[in-house]
This record gives sequence, structure tokens and C-alpha cells, in this order.
Amino acid sequence: MAAANWRTLKKIDAHIHILPDTVHTANPDADDVWMYADLRQYVQIMRENHIERAVIMPFNDPFLMSMEFTAGAVHRNLAEMKRRYPGRFYAFADIDVRNSRAETVDALCRAIDDHALDGIKLHPNNSGLALDSDYNCAIFAFAQERHIPVAVHSYPNAEDDLSAAKRIVKTAERYPDLKLIVSHMGAFQWERLLPLACYVDLSAILPDYARRYGVEGTNALLRKFGPKRLLFATDFPASRSLRPEEIYTVYCGILDQMDFTPEEAAEIAYENAVALLG
Repeated sequence: MAAANWRTLKKIDAHIHILPDTVHTANPDADDVWMYADLRQYVQIMRENHIERAVIMPFNDPFLMSMEFTAGAVHRNLAEMKRRYPGRFYAFADIDVRNSRAETVDALCRAIDDHALDGIKLHPNNSGLALDSDYNCAIFAFAQERHIPVAVHSYPNAEDDLSAAKRIVKTAERYPDLKLIVSHMGAFQWERLLPLACYVDLSAILPDYARRYGVEGTNALLRKFGPKRLLFATDFPASRSLRPEEIYTVYCGILDQMDFTPEEAAEIAYENAVALLG
């Protein structure tokens, strides 16, 4: 029996993607899922699905989030999205590994201080740098010192994947006070993350868990992490198995079958993200 109606439950989607208008304008013939990554369209989707706020995540590839192809331009674009819809969006800062570690940390500092961005996103498989590389360690040290949340992509396909769970464990041990979010829950290496003091977001992976483990198995998996560590998130409009227009219906349908109490559902859907991001 569902304890909450997830479609009507107040939610923060802790992991979405929106492309700037300039990128859409430069690619008018695009017909892939990224045509759905449009700010105005997404605000309507928020209304339809009771999403109060959402976290816009970059890709660690400035060619996707600006037409100037720099991290600074990406940060300006993200800040402009926040400005256009006050109180509706958080946005995480990007990195460009063509820059030195010092240049990247300086750019992140400006993203937080000058553009009021809310965290940092690292995507090892896009940047080509292992999560626990020296380059990323400079970022983790900065984020830990400044108490800035860091979301790390982790959907590994192998034990030594650039985003492998063992690299997250190493990072968490080295930076014990880091405000860490593991995006996609480490996929099918999730068990490695259970002992860590980190958040995990449900983006991209929840439908895959439901297919592999079924409803009961997925419920048991989420229970092992506990509701206080889980963040509602989808990766909209991206999905390995769903069309963009299906994502929220499928996510809410799966979560409706979990055994979370109304209080626990509220934590996962909204309160944990507010506690983390303000």
C-alpha cells in the first residue's frame, strides 16, 4: 500500500539538465532528448508534477552548456537561469579540465561567490579524469574547506571505472567532512557506499533497480541506505530506458510502491535537499 502519492508530493528534483537558450538557438534542428532540456518547458513540467525546485547539473563539458565553451560562460548561463525563475532552481558549478587545478579552483570560487551557485558537479567519465585523481582532489579540498556540496557522477561499468565506487570510498575517507552526493547511487556498485556518510540521489538508476531487483528488492535496497540519505532525482531529460515524457510518471509509480511513511517520503522528496542546499 502506497504511503504517499508521489506525483502530488512536494518535491525537489536534485538532478536535472537544462541547456541554455543560446545552445538551443545554435542547434535548431536537434531532435534528441536534449530538445526537452529547455528552461521554459521544464518550468511547466515542474507545475504538472509538483516539483517546487530543481537542481541544474552541468556536464564537465563546456561545449554543451555555452557557446563560448568556457567554464566561466557556463557559470554565467547557470546564474541567468536561476535569475529568470527566482527560488525555483539551484545550480551546480562546472569544471573544465583544460584549465589547471589552480585555475579551476579559482573559477569555482567565483562561481560560488559571484554567481551564487550552490555546489560543484564532477563527472569523471566526461572529464576523463578518475574521481580520485590529483586534479579532483584539489576541488574536494576546496569544497570541504568552504562546506560546498559536491555531486559526483557514478554509474560505473567496471571495477576500475573512472567513477567506480572504490574511488568514492577513497575520496570520502580522505575528505571526511565533505558534503558529498553520489549521483545515480553508484549504480550496481551501490553496496560499497553503504558505510559512507554521503547522500545518494536516485537519478537515472531507479528504473534500472526496479527492473533488476523488482519492487521488493528495490525497496530493500533503498531501506539499506535509509530515507535520510536519499534524494529524489531523475536526470531529466536523460534516461537509459525512458522517454523524457515518461520519466516522472515512471519514477512516481515506482516510489508509490515503496513502503516509506509519509514522513520518510517527505524527507526523500524535499526535506533532505533543503537541509543540504538551503
